[in-house]
Amino acid sequence: MIAIAVDDERPMLQNLTEVVSASPDIRQVHSFSSCSAALSWLETGKADVAFLDISMRGMGGLTLAEKINQLQPDCKIVFCTGYEQYAL
Repeated sequence: MIAIAVDDERPMLQNLTEVVSASPDIRQVHSFSSCSAALSWLETGKADVAFLDISMRGMGGLTLAEKINQLQPDCKIVFCTGYEQYAL
């Protein structure tokens, strides 16, 4: 599978990318520190799964998930967050 990881905090993005890359099911991970960069890549690139931080500057992970769903409806979305109000 091809994955994308999106988080606007560089240390968290690096950790997320390392963890996702360690999965034997993941062939490739593309990392982005902004929602707009991820969307630009998704216009021509294909992702099977997207690992998204919920709270990011700009549009944020929830809005990004909606846009990913419009561009690539088969892409699975996994939200990653340290915010207790979102973690359920």
